[in-house]
Amino acid sequence: MKVKKTGILSLDTQLGGGIPSGSVVLVLEEPGAGGDILSYHFAVEGALNGENVLYLATDDTEEEVKGYINLYFNLDEAVWENITLVSLSSPLTKEEEKNAKEFLKRTIYDPIGGLKTILNHEDFDRVVINNMTYFIANYPIEDVVSLTDVFSKHAKEDQSVFMMLMTKGMFDPRTETAIKHHSDGVIELTLREVENEVQRRLKVIKFKGILVPKAILRYDLTEKGIKMESVMRVL
Repeated sequence: MKVKKTGILSLDTQLGGGIPSGSVVLVLEEPGAGGDILSYHFAVEGALNGENVLYLATDDTEEEVKGYINLYFNLDEAVWENITLVSLSSPLTKEEEKNAKEFLKRTIYDPIGGLKTILNHEDFDRVVINNMTYFIANYPIEDVVSLTDVFSKHAKEDQSVFMMLMTKGMFDPRTETAIKHHSDGVIELTLREVENEVQRRLKVIKFKGILVPKAILRYDLTEKGIKMESVMRVL
């Protein structure tokens, strides 16, 4: 079975080498848990290996995302050639308005339709959607579930991996459960206050094709991104 490494050694070890190709993975995070940074690791790992990566941002501009990633990884421009950044917050320049592909990539009229257009016209090894909260807030849940199924179709056809970020607790439990159900894997990032510090924890909820790790991973956010600290066994 082929896998896509996340770029975080301890997590890849727990997953048996990485995320199985052909998967759609939901990263369900509490605010401040570092889901963005996990997605940066995933995108950068692919780009460093010469893979074609699509990174869709719903809240930040392309320049902002590039700046955030370079803050932790300081990538060469040659590596950036492997990452296609698309933002729903970036306004189109006059030059880009003349380019049909750029317009379709960043259409503000129908982001779901624009995203489907990109996926139908180009194959990607890794796709990051940061984040699904935007789509759930702006589309009927049926459309969002249908979009997740589109991701699954492309993932299986291309043996790629889609990583979707979503904020935990923002929507009703039924909506959250629906997105979990239509995902092949679910990774949960949470915060916990212990005495005078905030601890961050990663837990794998489910994963098709591999044994679900029993370990809960503790991690910190550092200048180099996510650093796993210790493993706690759940009995």
